[in-house]
Amino acid sequence: ASAAIKRYVELGNALNATALDAIGSRYVCLLNATELRAIPPASLKLASLDPSACSQETKNLLYQKAKQAFSDQHHLPAYYELILPYLGGAPAADLKALSKDGVNMNVSTLVALRRDSLM
Repeated sequence: ASAAIKRYVELGNALNATALDAIGSRYVCLLNATELRAIPPASLKLASLDPSACSQETKNLLYQKAKQAFSDQHHLPAYYELILPYLGGAPAADLKALSKDGVNMNVSTLVALRRDSLM
């Protein structure tokens, strides 16, 4: 799968929402940092990914992309639900901002957050 994704990108194809849906949560963890940085933030609005099984670096990069993708909805009640799959990569400052919004975070989400961010 990693070789197929790499070849797809090498051929000049974008990692847009369609490609991300085809890759899916199972293989998104195989993307390297360069490939992750090449994902247009808007693609995450349309893709359905769960990076919870990925490395911390992957979670961090995807969180930054998701934050950009959903930034226009930051003050809406739905923002938390949109950003939720990516919170495992959230820095402390962003978690603090969410806490001021009065979100109800379940325990499974809480234990999946970055330890350094919680501290």
